[in-house]
Amino acid sequence: MRLAFLSVVAVGIVIGLMAPSKRASAPVATAAEAQPADAPKETVIQPDRNGHFFAFAEVDGEMIKFVVDTGADMVALTEEDARRARIKFDPDGFEVIGRGASGDVYGQRVVIDDVVLDGKRVRDVHGAVIEDLDVSLLGQSFLRHMRSVHMTGGEMRLK
Repeated sequence: MRLAFLSVVAVGIVIGLMAPSKRASAPVATAAEAQPADAPKETVIQPDRNGHFFAFAEVDGEMIKFVVDTGADMVALTEEDARRARIKFDPDGFEVIGRGASGDVYGQRVVIDDVVLDGKRVRDVHGAVIEDLDVSLLGQSFLRHMRSVHMTGGEMRLK
């Protein structure tokens, strides 16, 4: 019995060694060519003719147009954009949440589950839905999670 078992194992080993390999015949990347999977991808944003930096980002799966605003404390959504992204808010519950150049800012604080800009994902982003806001703002509650945000040659670069 023991001899039969050893014979079966030996035959299995021989067949395994003789079987064609499924290894790729292409050369393996050298260390200089290989990049880590988590290497940050740089996002370059060109200004529009008025000098504003617009970018599209996914908010809870919905594509939203933003002005990237490094001076804004948090992500600010228009009421329309918040509705499209199915962010729960109640306009009747708007209150003063800050001060802007033109006075009190009315809105409602929210937590956005997921914001993705060019593959850069941030979860649980603090933001607000702002009354009478013309365009959504991508502010520091998202931007502070980037490795870097800087201006070079008139372009905004996020990594």
